[in-house]
Amino acid sequence: MYRFVASDMDETFLNHNHSIPEANIQAVYRLKELGVSFVPCSGRPYDSVVGSLEPIRDCLDYVISYNGACINRIGENDPIQAHGMPFNTIQTLFKHGVEIGIGMHVYQMDGRVWCWQLDDSELHRIDGLMNIALLSSPSIDFLEDVPMAKILYYSPSDERLHAEAAAMANMLPVNVATTFSSGRYLEFVRSDIDKGTGIADLAHMLHISLDDVIACGDAPNDDAMIQTAGVGVVVSNADPQTAALASYRAQASCDDGVLAEVLKRFIEPQHHSNQA
Repeated sequence: MYRFVASDMDETFLNHNHSIPEANIQAVYRLKELGVSFVPCSGRPYDSVVGSLEPIRDCLDYVISYNGACINRIGENDPIQAHGMPFNTIQTLFKHGVEIGIGMHVYQMDGRVWCWQLDDSELHRIDGLMNIALLSSPSIDFLEDVPMAKILYYSPSDERLHAEAAAMANMLPVNVATTFSSGRYLEFVRSDIDKGTGIADLAHMLHISLDDVIACGDAPNDDAMIQTAGVGVVVSNADPQTAALASYRAQASCDDGVLAEVLKRFIEPQHHSNQA
């Protein structure tokens, strides 16, 4: 019996304008009626996730953020589980980013995001979505004693990001892996933490079998979650390689409201079967 539905945010649960399709809002409220939790699972910080979900806030119990590194109860800024990244690791990656002249986001564990060399379109996109600050010089030494979450490289060219990842393959710091999201980010994450471990950890906390979890996504940073859940769903606008990993490919895109299709295809039939 399905107990919770985990979903990526951008380009999955949210549409291309970063708002919630009405079909998804209605589906989340129906899930609540049926006793099935909706759990956002994002690469974003906790406060950014919650800020984008105001229309359904009263339906939320937990948020998985930073690609599985943190789990928060709704309304509690301090995570019940957190796996940070060492400052020295982030500093090494930041210095390399400066050398190759690429834009970057540097994330504090508390949700503050430091930005370096982002173009106007990217600054406009994230302004209001996250608590951003602009670096005035190519140094993050002042963050040495601050708990850190992750770093990512930004480029409007997905080809450049893949080229940089390939070039760095043999020089990555220990215990660091790469993944891609939204077609414009190369993310550096802990090799032992991903969205798959995030939903597995929450399921363990709640004494729920992973067979009773559905996960929805669209991009490579969702791959582990899609493979870990009992049912892995991709939206129709998903990255082709991610789509190949899914057990169900939705007809709905992120603009249509994929959760409504998940509700109709998986949750409602189970509910009716249990009533029979």
